[in-house]
Amino acid sequence: MGIYDRDYGREAYSPWDRADTSRSITVNLIIVNVFVFIAELVTRDSIPTETGRVLDSAVIEWFAIDQETIMNPWLWWKFLTYGFTHDVTGINHLLFNMIGLFVFGRDVENRLGRKEFLRFYLSAVVIGGIVGSVTHRMGGVSGGTIGASGAVIATAILYACFFPNRELLLMLIIPVKAWVMATIFIATDLMGALGMLGEIQSFKNTAFTVHLAGAFFALGYHYTGWNLSKLPISGLSGIQQSLRKRSRRMRLKLHDPDQKLANDAKEADRILAKIHEQGESSLTSSERKVLERYSRRQREKRDL
Repeated sequence: MGIYDRDYGREAYSPWDRADTSRSITVNLIIVNVFVFIAELVTRDSIPTETGRVLDSAVIEWFAIDQETIMNPWLWWKFLTYGFTHDVTGINHLLFNMIGLFVFGRDVENRLGRKEFLRFYLSAVVIGGIVGSVTHRMGGVSGGTIGASGAVIATAILYACFFPNRELLLMLIIPVKAWVMATIFIATDLMGALGMLGEIQSFKNTAFTVHLAGAFFALGYHYTGWNLSKLPISGLSGIQQSLRKRSRRMRLKLHDPDQKLANDAKEADRILAKIHEQGESSLTSSERKVLERYSRRQREKRDL
C-alpha cells in the first residue's frame, strides 16, 4: 500500500471546498429569511399602544427602517437588514415573499449566475430601503418598514424581462404572460403610491414605494445592461480561496505522523534537559503532558 492509498494521503474536502457545490443563492436566501423569522418569534412580545396591545419583536426593532434611518448614517446598515424581517403577527407576509422568491429567483439566478444574482438581490434590498425611508420622511409616515417584498418584486420584474412570454398563474388561478404580470405589479404599486388604494384594507400596510424602487431598479438593470461585479461581494471569493489553501495546509500537517513523532521526541529531549538543570518542579503543566504522552508512546512501542 502506497502513501496515496492511505486515508491521510487522499485529497479531502474542507468546508470551503463544499461551498463550491452548496445550495443555490435563492434557497440560501429563503433559509436566512426563515431563520430570522424564527428569531423574531423567539423575541416577540405584546406591546401596549394607544389602540390596544400589538405583537412586536426585538429583532424587528433592531432591523427595521423608518423615516429617521436616512438621517442617521450610523443606522444605514438597516437598509440591508430590514429586507430579512417579516410581520410577526402571522406567516402570510413571509410565506408569500418566499414563494415569490422561489418561483422567480431560481430562473433569474440561473440566467445571471449565483454571485451576480446575490449582488442584484441585495442591491434591490438596499435601494428599496433608502427610497422607503426617504419617501416616508417626505410624507411624514410613521412606523417601520420591513420585508423582502421590494427585492422579490425586483426579481419578478427581471424574470419578466428575461422570459416575457412565459405563462404564470396570477393569484394561483389566472394564466397570464410574465410581462402582463409585471405590468399589473407596477400599475398596482403606482396606484398605491399615489394613494388610490388607501381604502383597501389588504393594502394599508404595503410599502408601495419600496416595491416601485425594486421594480425600476430591475428595469434599469436589464435595459441598461448593468453589471454589479465591481461590488465588494466578489472579493469574498479571494477570501474563500485563501482559507481553502490554509485549510489544506493544516490537513497536511495533521496527517504527517512521522513529523509529529519527531517533534514530540525533540520536545521531550528539551524537557528532560530542563529537569536535569532545574529539577522536575520547574515544569509547566503543558510540559508535563507532553512528557507523559511521549513516555506512553514509548511504552506502547516496546509492547509491540
